[in-house]
Amino acid sequence: MTWGKFIVGAWGAVLALSLMTSALPASWWFQAGEVRVADASSGECPEMQFDREINRPFKAAWTVTIMGRASYGWATYRTFQGANDYRPENQLPDKLDLCWWTWADPLHLPPGEYRVNTLWRIHPTQGRAREIRRTSNTFTISGG
Repeated sequence: MTWGKFIVGAWGAVLALSLMTSALPASWWFQAGEVRVADASSGECPEMQFDREINRPFKAAWTVTIMGRASYGWATYRTFQGANDYRPENQLPDKLDLCWWTWADPLHLPPGEYRVNTLWRIHPTQGRAREIRRTSNTFTISGG
C-alpha cells in the first residue's frame, strides 16, 4: 500500500467516525425522565422528583424557565441558566428542590400556579449540539 492510499484511508475513517457521532441522538449521552414539582407555601422551596440517566460524560448548558399562570395563559416569571459537566457517577442531591434546580436560594415565588420548563443543550466533543426539553407538572405556591 502506498502512503497516499494510507493517508486517504485514515482521513476517510476519521470522517466516517465524525459523521457517525453527528447522527447519535441526545439519549446516547443523557436520558431525562419527568420533572415533578410539589406544592409548597410561599417562602418554602418546592421539593422535586426527577429521574435521569447519564450514559457517558458530556458538557451541557441548561436553561430553567419558571412559568406563572396569568389570565391569558402561561407567562415567564423567571429564567435561570448555567452549565455542568455531566458524568455517569454524578448523583442528584438527597433532597432535590427547586432552589437546587435553579441555583437560586431563596427563590421567592409569590402565591400562584407555576410550571417549570427545563432545556439541556448537550455539547458533544464532535458534531452539533442536541437538545432535551422537559416541562413539569403544574404546582401551586400558597400564601404563607
